[in-house]
Amino acid sequence: MCMNTAGIFISYLSDRAQRQAFLETRRCVEARLRLETENQRQERLVLSVLPRFVVLEMINDMTNVEDEHLQHQFHRIYIHRYENVSILFADVKGFTNLSTTLSAQELVRMLNELFARFDRLAHVS
Repeated sequence: MCMNTAGIFISYLSDRAQRQAFLETRRCVEARLRLETENQRQERLVLSVLPRFVVLEMINDMTNVEDEHLQHQFHRIYIHRYENVSILFADVKGFTNLSTTLSAQELVRMLNELFARFDRLAHVS
């Protein structure tokens, strides 16, 4: 009777340890998947703002930093020089309301006309 009780107790402890190991492994895999998803979202966000070659250069620099202290101490500035180029950041007031009232074709046409005006003004200057 004593051996059966000891066997049941050892079996219970072994089963419990296996279940805990499984749950911990599952939590680790879920965390890794969430991290990969967030990394993909972050990369898409950066790619929507910066050119792909700059993003790839930044990612390469971040993964190749050997000393973590240097990574936080110094930040590389990504500057590329181009001749005869201007960059314009513009905010169209009321764009959200405008985009809900116009069709996609009308909105694209309006934005195209706006950028064409910017080009004409830049060419005149």
